[in-house]
Amino acid sequence: MGKFCQIYQKLKFKKQNLAGLFDVKIEVKPMPIQVDIRKTFLYKWGEEEGEKRGFAKGKQEGLKEGLRAGLKKAILLDAEAKFGLSKARKIKKLLEKINEINRLEKIKREIIKAKTWDDFVRVFRNHK
Repeated sequence: MGKFCQIYQKLKFKKQNLAGLFDVKIEVKPMPIQVDIRKTFLYKWGEEEGEKRGFAKGKQEGLKEGLRAGLKKAILLDAEAKFGLSKARKIKKLLEKINEINRLEKIKREIIKAKTWDDFVRVFRNHK
C-alpha cells in the first residue's frame, strides 16, 4: 500500500471513532408537577386582569346596547305621538334592522324636525 492509502485509512478510522462521540441519545422524562398552577400568584394575577378587561368590555358593550334600545324606543314614542300608532308600527320594523348609533341619532333628530310623514320617511330613503 502506498503512503497515501495508509494516511487515508488512518483518517477514515479516526473519522469513524469521532462520529461515535457525537452519537448522543437524549432522554427526556416528564417532570411531575407538584404545584397546582391555579394557586400561583401569576395565575391569580392574570385571571384578575382578564376579568377586569372582560368586565370593562362587557360594560362598554352593554352601554352601547342600552343606548341603541333607548334611541329606538324614543323614536317610536315620537313617531306614535306625531304620526299615530299605525305609522309607528311601520317604523318599528325598519328600526329593527338598524344598529348603528350614529344612524339612530340622525333618525331621532329628523323625527323632531319632520313636519309630515313624508318628510320623515325621506330619512330612511336617503340613507347612504
